[in-house]
Amino acid sequence: MKKHILNLLKLVIIIVVGIVIYLLGILTINTINDYKPEGGVYELGDFQKYDQVTKQDTLSLITWNIGYAGLGKDADFFYDGGKMSRPGKTEYNAYWDGIQEYIQTFNSVEFLLLQEVDTASSRSYDNNQHKKIATGLKSHSGLFTKNYDVSFVPMPVFDPMGRVVSGISFFTSKKPSGSTWGAFDGNRSWPLGLFMPDRCYSINVFDISLGGKLYIINTHNSAFDDGSLRNSQLELLYKLMDSAYREGHYVIAGGDWNLNPVTYSNEVFISGDSPFELSGQQVVSGPNSEWQVIFDPEFPTNRDVSTSYTGGQTPTTIVDFFVCSPNIQVLEIKTMYLGFKYTDHHPIYLQFCLN
Repeated sequence: MKKHILNLLKLVIIIVVGIVIYLLGILTINTINDYKPEGGVYELGDFQKYDQVTKQDTLSLITWNIGYAGLGKDADFFYDGGKMSRPGKTEYNAYWDGIQEYIQTFNSVEFLLLQEVDTASSRSYDNNQHKKIATGLKSHSGLFTKNYDVSFVPMPVFDPMGRVVSGISFFTSKKPSGSTWGAFDGNRSWPLGLFMPDRCYSINVFDISLGGKLYIINTHNSAFDDGSLRNSQLELLYKLMDSAYREGHYVIAGGDWNLNPVTYSNEVFISGDSPFELSGQQVVSGPNSEWQVIFDPEFPTNRDVSTSYTGGQTPTTIVDFFVCSPNIQVLEIKTMYLGFKYTDHHPIYLQFCLN
């Protein structure tokens, strides 16, 4: 009996030591390889073939968080209380094929902002999504900004997310005069920060033929925090946006803000989806009262992913939209409602002109 207890105790000790070594190994590897984005300037050789923006142009823009093609209607996500880190290969391929085919219908849209685009991740089966989207968009060239680079995410325990390389993509059929990217301050501290995205934004500038510049900003703000990170990120963006506007330029920022827009309320969506409001969080209102916060109030842009999607039951909200300077004339805003079939976000279409 004593020998049996001793053997059991040894087994427990071996398991515990093994777990400790496993966790220390992950911490060590991720610490050594910790990605710390600082910002940079893009080379724009591929864009020289495109036309310049003119003040007579009627322009269009789409923002869409594609959720690495892993968060379609039958998926949930462990960070939000679900169990999954990725769908099965068959489900992933169905989500990815749907996303890619839909994006190929955007060839007439001048500007495309995408978030959660994977380039070398286990969760998306090592599919370089940015490259494949670029191949499908025949009329555009693109830029990729990496905001998530982790050697190994060990959660969930029995199906770990593993290697992640992901970011935000910008595609355009117009000729930019300059494109830069920057990192938001105040990303997560060690050790949690080793496993979380390092949030970034890109600024894409277009000379206008009759004077001035058009700034298109792609952003994907923080989630899973108490709101303090998102507040500091808004302050940084507001300073950049307002500075460009006061210099006489045109500014549009779009993306996944992980915050509700000002004036959003828990009204019934005409799609029949169940609305909810992000409680206790700041709303996005723009640098000051002159600025326009543009969204389509009739449809949700994002769903809860603690469980799979069920129409009329799954909580939904609006976190994807645009903030436009006062000299932008908005002609149309439309949520392209897909019933969350391919991802947990919907694409948002904006048509505008320059006053």
